Amino acid sequence: MLYQIVPEFYQYDAISQHARNLERMMTDAGIPSRICAQRVYPESLRATVLHVDEVFPDLREDDVILLHFSIYTPLIEDLRSLPGRKIMIYHNITPAHFFEGISRKTAEACRKGTQQLKEATRTFHLALGVSRFNEVALREAGYENTGVLPLVVATNVDDGKTFRSLYYLSEKITLLHVGRWAPNKKIEDLVKVFYWYHKINPESRLILMGRNWEWENYTVGVLDLIKRFHLQEEIKIIPSLSPRDLAALYRASDIYLSMSEHEGFCVPLIEAMAALCPVVAYRAGAVPETVDQAGLLFEKKDYPAIAEGIHTVMTKKELQNRLKTEGKKRAQIFSFDAVSRRFQSLLPAILVKGRN
Repeated sequence: MLYQIVPEFYQYDAISQHARNLERMMTDAGIPSRICAQRVYPESLRATVLHVDEVFPDLREDDVILLHFSIYTPLIEDLRSLPGRKIMIYHNITPAHFFEGISRKTAEACRKGTQQLKEATRTFHLALGVSRFNEVALREAGYENTGVLPLVVATNVDDGKTFRSLYYLSEKITLLHVGRWAPNKKIEDLVKVFYWYHKINPESRLILMGRNWEWENYTVGVLDLIKRFHLQEEIKIIPSLSPRDLAALYRASDIYLSMSEHEGFCVPLIEAMAALCPVVAYRAGAVPETVDQAGLLFEKKDYPAIAEGIHTVMTKKELQNRLKTEGKKRAQIFSFDAVSRRFQSLLPAILVKGRN
């Protein structure tokens, strides 16, 4: 039996969705598997997600444990003494310094998680990054047996666009960002870029889609910046959407904008490209790897220059069409079928008995 462990399982979370996709791949490969977690949100998901306490006491040597790791978890300490082959899927840990002065608790969890990563090299038989960027981090932490297994990104979500996309359409040029309001995402820099772009094109708007209640003082700072720039009417904040509504929003948007300074993969970049929404992004973390040549990337945070870049994409149809074409092609690399083929190639390393 193969048990996937997701310390905290959320319905629409990227890591949780990755576990669901891997479960499908294992079913296709004839491998019995279950997903288990310490915490599940909403609790109704307990019908399909086991609690780790139901699993750990009955583990056997021929079982495989696959841990999704992205921040400190006491489960790593538990795994050391448990039987079975242990695999890590590393989703990256945000450096603690991004949370200094914002959340002591989160900063400490990031620091402890980074230390755990270094101390667990003998616990795991194989460690897989969801990007080459993450695999490099694993190597630097001391892991010798590593590989890459990308995330699956929904590239063909039916958004019911006969009515959903029309709801989000606007005559204004729409800039979009999707993701939680975390300090490494640099939501304030999105506002600054939009401030300059709005000067170039007053018929524009910025949509920020993602939960914004986890770090209240950070959110308050961003909202205060929006007010100081007098952009309350031009910036729309949407805390959450269903997958179909999100797909419709991507299709109705003109530019996907990212100013993040740390990403281990960044799913929204691929979701945007799959929806023919050109990507403009700051070159940091795994962003260059994820986007490759399919987006417009900036080396410096020169807000007026980035705003001019957005204007160029919107006015130069040849460039805009090239980004759409290359983006669509790039997104297919992360389709279920493409990642499934990669998963199949890794199965011998995942399932082999004994330590490599």
